[in-house]
Amino acid sequence: MQVMTEDGLRETLSLNIKKYRKGRFTQESLAEAAGISAQNVNDIEGKRRWPREATLVKIAAALGIEVYQLFVPQDFALPVVEDTPENEKLRHAMQSQLVADFRNVLNRMLDKWEAK
Repeated sequence: MQVMTEDGLRETLSLNIKKYRKGRFTQESLAEAAGISAQNVNDIEGKRRWPREATLVKIAAALGIEVYQLFVPQDFALPVVEDTPENEKLRHAMQSQLVADFRNVLNRMLDKWEAK
């Protein structure tokens, strides 16, 4: 299993936002739908800014996707999962754990940067 670097995460996030908004949203209309600034969307897509968790949630909601989908590499095929109550509970639990893990990794990275 290949570990994704910070640059890889930024690249994947940028590409996925572009992919999911293609043909549906401009940066400006996505920003409006998500309730954030167009400059923020531009900076995230341009890999100049790392979004806060709340911003990721807003972007994913506006795009009609789950937050984790913003971080799935383009060459990774997502499985199709049936919409059952059990699967919805599992999906929610997995997403909550992913967000918690993601937050911990980001906090450790920020602590390292702050220490420098």
